[in-house]
Amino acid sequence: MMSLQRTKLFPFFIVLVSFTCSLSLAMSSNQLEQFASEEEVFQLFQAWQKEHKREYGNQEEKAKRFQIFQSNLRYINEMNAKSKSPTTQHRLGLNKFADMSPEEFMKTYLKEIEMPYSNLESRKKLQKGDDADCDNLPHSVDWRDKGAVTEVRDQGKCQSHWAFSVTGAIEGINKIVTGNLVSLSVQQVVDCDPASHGCAGGFYFNAFGYVIENGGIDTEAHYPYTAQNGTCKANANKVVSIDNLLVVVGPEEALLCRVSKQPVSVSIDATGLQFYAGGVYGGENCSKNSTKATLVCLIVGYGSVGGEDYWIVKNSWGKDWGEEGYLLIKRNVSDEWPYGVCAINAAPGFPIIKEVASSSAI
Repeated sequence: MMSLQRTKLFPFFIVLVSFTCSLSLAMSSNQLEQFASEEEVFQLFQAWQKEHKREYGNQEEKAKRFQIFQSNLRYINEMNAKSKSPTTQHRLGLNKFADMSPEEFMKTYLKEIEMPYSNLESRKKLQKGDDADCDNLPHSVDWRDKGAVTEVRDQGKCQSHWAFSVTGAIEGINKIVTGNLVSLSVQQVVDCDPASHGCAGGFYFNAFGYVIENGGIDTEAHYPYTAQNGTCKANANKVVSIDNLLVVVGPEEALLCRVSKQPVSVSIDATGLQFYAGGVYGGENCSKNSTKATLVCLIVGYGSVGGEDYWIVKNSWGKDWGEEGYLLIKRNVSDEWPYGVCAINAAPGFPIIKEVASSSAI
């Protein structure tokens, strides 16, 4: 299980300590609610603007952004007031997205993903199997503690979350097999995967296929991220390669088994997570029978707190979102959620390297 210091299952809110001083990032929802008058909220907005180095072209734009900020603050307070379990249930807080309307945020970060279910059987690189080694799994696993997860990064306004998930999964299995943690090039996948659309979106099944067919992928240091579409570099190195991609087929227990062995790429419906600040997210904004997905991310472990079981999910919206860039999402919910909370179990995928091929299928 993650330590209490790491999970930080308490809200993180940007709130004005003094109208002439800096911001604090660890205030309660009650303290945030104290900013009730428009004048107080405007002062909070100005402090938030300074904290995030946000500049607007003119007063009209600033006025528009303030109205959005005010609406978002009201929404955050209303949602937090409905919380039934302050120690575990997820909380919302002001963050760098606070001057974006939900519609703008969806357009910029959460394009609905076209799930390639029809390709699963036909693509030779995608296989299914059974894993007999799923008994007596540990109660918690955190691949960060095992040194198999690189630091959280920020995709910017490029919808490259799918590429971050792919490189993260390959980084993980490469560390597990070789002992070396190497930060891999997200930009190469954005530029070079012919089946995806770069900053306009993609899916990890196709991107894993590109890495396999290309014979490997370069490092982040040699092929750095630019947060925009670029031309595929012919001189890219092939530092880390994978041999195959498998998909998790079966109930939530199958995904648990696989995550106990390596980080796994997944897709979720991230509607309503714009202001997620911590705690276990129970899918309040998702349909229980839906397979809709708007965000590709990476499960890097699992655990439990206060009677709630959760997945540890690495995102690519920067360390100033969520729990230092991570989302805790409820698990062990098969009876109510046939595809997992927010469809997290609808189509998980993971790469393998030959040294572990004999034990890599679920």
